Amino acid sequence: MKTRNLVLQALFVLSLVESGIAQTPLQMISKLDGGANPFKEPISIALDPQGNLYVADSANHRIQKFDGQGKLLSKWGGLGQRDGQLNCEPYSFCGVAVDSSGHVYVTDGNNNRVEKFDSSGKFLSTFGSTGYDNGQFTYPFGIGVDRQDNIYVSDDNFRIQKFDSSGKFLAKWGGPGSGDGEFGVVIRIAFDTQGNMYVTDMGNGLQKFDANGKFLAKYKTCGKDLIIGAMGLALDAQDNLYVFEMLNNHLCKFDSSGRFVALWDGFNPGEGIGIAIDQQGNMYVAQGSGLNLVVKYRKP
Repeated sequence: MKTRNLVLQALFVLSLVESGIAQTPLQMISKLDGGANPFKEPISIALDPQGNLYVADSANHRIQKFDGQGKLLSKWGGLGQRDGQLNCEPYSFCGVAVDSSGHVYVTDGNNNRVEKFDSSGKFLSTFGSTGYDNGQFTYPFGIGVDRQDNIYVSDDNFRIQKFDSSGKFLAKWGGPGSGDGEFGVVIRIAFDTQGNMYVTDMGNGLQKFDANGKFLAKYKTCGKDLIIGAMGLALDAQDNLYVFEMLNNHLCKFDSSGRFVALWDGFNPGEGIGIAIDQQGNMYVAQGSGLNLVVKYRKP
């Protein structure tokens, strides 16, 4: 009887693994807290082509850059409105993205603009102003860069705007609502190798668009749970999609065809608002809401 029960238990666990419900816990490699420059609300992160990590240290109104081993390379910013300064709190956090040449773009939330820096933090240019028209922003936050180095920015106008690398306005789409192609609060923007865009949206979950803003799909469930509080978002080199679902503290994985593959539990509230994946498949997870860490995990 005991052997039979053990066999049944093993078959049950195997069925859970195959259905993508039970997974081996993520293996932590390291934790980064900013060292001599402690993080405060590090809720947006990005990697450059060399594997260097950029952290939008929002409550400190600065960007910190680290190598793949966690060594501080540079930091810049500071509270203000002048070129190179940032104003990330209390109404709008700052987001960060990096293009193929290593240029760093930062959504300067309360200054309603995007700033462009070189890889060492030297200020290069800025675009945007306060307002509702094309090229203007109201508390911009979500930011992403496609393979042609076009810049995509979300703001509280319930839309995404597309710019070229010099900041020239190209297009926009969206609108308030919960329907296909509509937005509530866009948190993250990411791209696959085919140029398709993925958007996490508090209230509307996870949506997929082509590079011109045409709605393609909506991801509605992670396992048995609805995707509502979608936050952090990243894709690996094989176009596997990872998204944090905040309401259930899940990390969800989908393959390149949109099929649900796996989920991981055990995260704290406030984890996963920012995710980045390096070329080896290792995952960086930003922990805001008082945790103030960036955790590096071995490839899921």
